[in-house]
Amino acid sequence: MKFLSLAVISTLALAVSAAPAKTNTKAKVAILGGGVSGISAAKNLVAAGITDFVIVEARDELGGRAHDIAFAGKRVEKGCNWVQGLGTNPINEMAIKWGLKTVSDNSDNVVFYDNKGPINATDTYNAFWDAYDAANNIAIKRNKTDQVDISVRAALDLSGWMPQTYVEQAIEFYGFDWEFAETPDVSSNFYAYVNADSYDGNFGSDSDGNNFVIDQRGFKYIFLQEANQFLKPNDPRLLLNTTVKNIKYSDSGVVITAKDGSTIQAEYAISTFSLGVLQHNDVTWTPKLPEWKLVGLDGFHMATYLKLFLAWEKPFWDLNTEYVVYADPTTRGYYNSWQNLNGPGFFPQNTTSNIFFVTLTQDQAYRVEAMADADIKEEVMEVIRSMYGKDIPDPSDMYVPRWHSDPLYRGTYSNWPIGELEQHHINMKAPVQRVWFTGEAMSRDYFGFLQGAWIDGGEVGTKVAQCVKSSCPKQPYYPTIKLANETPSFVKRQEWL
Repeated sequence: MKFLSLAVISTLALAVSAAPAKTNTKAKVAILGGGVSGISAAKNLVAAGITDFVIVEARDELGGRAHDIAFAGKRVEKGCNWVQGLGTNPINEMAIKWGLKTVSDNSDNVVFYDNKGPINATDTYNAFWDAYDAANNIAIKRNKTDQVDISVRAALDLSGWMPQTYVEQAIEFYGFDWEFAETPDVSSNFYAYVNADSYDGNFGSDSDGNNFVIDQRGFKYIFLQEANQFLKPNDPRLLLNTTVKNIKYSDSGVVITAKDGSTIQAEYAISTFSLGVLQHNDVTWTPKLPEWKLVGLDGFHMATYLKLFLAWEKPFWDLNTEYVVYADPTTRGYYNSWQNLNGPGFFPQNTTSNIFFVTLTQDQAYRVEAMADADIKEEVMEVIRSMYGKDIPDPSDMYVPRWHSDPLYRGTYSNWPIGELEQHHINMKAPVQRVWFTGEAMSRDYFGFLQGAWIDGGEVGTKVAQCVKSSCPKQPYYPTIKLANETPSFVKRQEWL
């Protein structure tokens, strides 16, 4: 497979002072969730002349997974951290518009270690990327000839990449899992290619590249500024600290019940809940969502990408290198992908913010989330000392995000698994009576990306505005997904087989 000016003070005041939910609120449209897709949906409602809406948000501020925290004297991004795709990518355009401070980073600026210190793995690294490019070409060719999708693992195998050593496995994790937050074994090869192309080629000839956000106002700043264009201070349409527990829907409207017992009655609702929340039943539905909808939701994958932040009074790592890959001799993905936030152009070296963080995904992320912080520190320091020497002191600060276990998120972003059909994804996104669905996972071309949340949220806001003003646009769904007509029947095996 991807976390004080007067303007900032005004923005924060808007977030903190917004009115809490009343006992019974009524609106034409209820937007459930104040993340990036919810803000985008509201913006397009307003653009279409619909101002009778509420944004219902469980936290005390907008932004969703664009979430920064105070750490070691700096603001770091707990959630999304990169503007992935430049050019006309709307996230990049907003970053330019609002003066978001970013730095261009380069994942090829990397060195390699195992449990005995530095190793030379450049040739292996280059071999992986040759195979990865070949796997992408396989996806293109198979799609052009209408061949069935295969896993990334199968495509890499066909490309001559079969990792046997722990160094090869570590490089593969860094090259694939660190981006997609899941393994090649479970990931669709075709949609991995679509996903990568979503920021490398779909936003113009100058779209290639990633910018890492280091703005001390937080990545969310650009989205809060967009929200400030249509929300007033103390706007009663912004219902913060309001956790949705049940959604009762029908052909005539929607009633949302919050954790505190308050209700919101709306003609239409826009769900921006993460795929993980929808899969975990953290919000209940009355009546239960139909089977075709649940099949679509449950078949997709919500991945977890955990950035474990560590800080020391003095740096000891490779300061002129942006990334470090640790190849553990026994466990794939074990504290594998490290990033130096004191690299050139990032945060300057000083006594309060020497930050070195490591990314874990999926099973390793789940395992670490379940551990006590003291045990995590002991485990990660064993790795650090094996890389850089036994005299390295304990960190002065550590922060462990727990996205998977957080009932407001249940993960970080989605991934298209092998076996998921277009029809499944269409069903996952399709409205159910007067409830519409949006978010990064609902974007066919930009799932897993911040631009997916923004673009899809805006599109759904426009469609719901049409519902309010005239009639809803027709949206396809598949009540029953069957084998395609052209799929051949199984033939009787020859006698000699």
